[in-house]
Amino acid sequence: MPARGGPRDTCTMADYSRLKSILLDLQAHRQSPPSSPAEDRVSQKRFLVENMFKHLDINSDGHLSSSELAQLMKKEDLEDDLLDCTLEDLLRFDDYNNDGRLTLQELYTAFHLDGEVEQIWALDDSSCGATRNSPI
Repeated sequence: MPARGGPRDTCTMADYSRLKSILLDLQAHRQSPPSSPAEDRVSQKRFLVENMFKHLDINSDGHLSSSELAQLMKKEDLEDDLLDCTLEDLLRFDDYNNDGRLTLQELYTAFHLDGEVEQIWALDDSSCGATRNSPI
């Protein structure tokens, strides 16, 4: 693996947000979500995150480990596409119980699919006129 100019902790929150957008885009290209009205963007995003989890969970044990994420980085040649972040940063930022593995629920939380998502989508809608900042 080529040197990337320092330790892997160079992934900023802004870069990490872009990483998650890239991952959703890649998953959307792999498998298109079911067609549905714009109001159903939450279901489309949930569909993409669920299928991304299945894709990342190489051994199908219901958890994403550091080794699985590292294997996929190499297999899919993503190292140059993800800014200063790696798939392993999913664990760094979103392993909420610190067990060294990521569950589907933790991935839902990472992608804001844990109850606040309707609010987030509404705040992203330029026509809503929301005045408070998005929690993203």
